[in-house]
Amino acid sequence: MGRNIVIKLAILLVVAALVYSVFWFFKVGQVEKQIKEFVSNNSSYVSAGEVVVSGFPLAQKITIKNLKFIIPNAALDKNQVLVPHLEATAGILTSDYKITLIETVSVQDPDGNLSSVEFAKDPEISISMLDGNIAKFHYQDSGYRILGADKSVIYSSTNSMVSVKNSVEMDKITNLISINIKEIEGFDVISLYKNILEKKIVDGIKTGEISLSNNPTPAANSEQVMPDALAAQQVATLTAPAQVVTPITPTTTAAVNASVATSPDVAAASTTQEAVADPVLANAPAPATISDTSLVKSDLTLELEYVLTPIKVEGQQPNIPQDPTQIQEAPSQHSKTVKITSLEFSNPLYKMTISGEMSSLPDDSLPSGGITIKVEKITNLITQISTNFTQMANKNKSPTTVKPAPTDDAKTADSATNPASVVDDLLKGTLAVPVEDPYHSFLVRVSTNFSSVIKEIAAKNAASKDDVAQFDVRREKNLDFLINETSTREILGKF
Repeated sequence: MGRNIVIKLAILLVVAALVYSVFWFFKVGQVEKQIKEFVSNNSSYVSAGEVVVSGFPLAQKITIKNLKFIIPNAALDKNQVLVPHLEATAGILTSDYKITLIETVSVQDPDGNLSSVEFAKDPEISISMLDGNIAKFHYQDSGYRILGADKSVIYSSTNSMVSVKNSVEMDKITNLISINIKEIEGFDVISLYKNILEKKIVDGIKTGEISLSNNPTPAANSEQVMPDALAAQQVATLTAPAQVVTPITPTTTAAVNASVATSPDVAAASTTQEAVADPVLANAPAPATISDTSLVKSDLTLELEYVLTPIKVEGQQPNIPQDPTQIQEAPSQHSKTVKITSLEFSNPLYKMTISGEMSSLPDDSLPSGGITIKVEKITNLITQISTNFTQMANKNKSPTTVKPAPTDDAKTADSATNPASVVDDLLKGTLAVPVEDPYHSFLVRVSTNFSSVIKEIAAKNAASKDDVAQFDVRREKNLDFLINETSTREILGKF
């Protein structure tokens, strides 16, 4: 009798072991399949080499080698992150994985240059899976630096936290995103411009979608510029040799404007720039001296809700991805809503807060809705942006020339003193004239007129006062964006 019980128990244990083994291999096999499907479905953002699942019998251990990814966001997708080796571990009965980085992570820029990532200590990374999709993601570090080949610091922060929660209710996908980064070095407002807008503006100028006016004047009090004086100065600059703009040490907005005053496009405009009295920010303190804005460290906090709602189409069932990384690749039969509960970017120079809600619809190429941007110490921000645009203009200055003038000393002397002769030579194509790159001209105009334009637009909002400016941005479906009830077309025309 006792022997029979032992035999039955042994058989039961063997069966249980077999069932457990089948369960383990089935579960890890499903995990491996899900990882490979995830990489395949997001191939434009993610790639991976070897994927191995081990850990039998008490755990799941996922090893991934040669993982490469970019963050699917226009502001952050210019660099690729390279993870040579990572391991994700979890219990056999759970889908909560702890991720460990085994080898040094690096970042590759668009030119192929590699930069190593140096962590103060190993970051805490966890992912929770539900029905094959990422339900939760959490990242926390105690500081890291991205170092160039010469060991210079390209980017750093003293603490970073990113949390994403994904939920599904009646086919509506909601992602709650929370970000908190302290003492950021190497990323600012100009970085956003370069990552998001610069290429679009360059392409727009090339295609003619963005056109520059022939005679730009300051945004305010432009009627004070005398047409005859302006024409005379333009003629004088045509007869002068091309001038090379040398790099400057940024100090104040006045210095920025002075550094670009030699440009033919803005020479006359800059003569009246400082004389313009602005009703808003009149009591603002003098801008802080900025010796090197790359050393200014900033803090970033963000609370955001990203909702993907399917649009009912009769006879069709839209396939809505539940994974937050696949949202940008979702089909067009849905609407996207971004609700910014709070976004704050601050440093010793200025503080910027943003809140509002924007929605994207399949039958509209641009988002609609409204957001509010509030900037404290706006004068310092204006100074920093103007300075950076001047520096970019210096780097982008690449003049070319039309057909050279004949080597006739008498004719050259006559051209220098006779404006009519200059015009005649221009029409004949016999006068050498410096022709600047259109994007360089755009950068110069922005650096020169940015202060007056921003102050003029800020003055249209009753909430703007002293050194605080508020901009209410809104757009209705299929219409232009309005900033403080001024269309973006009108604002661009002021440059």
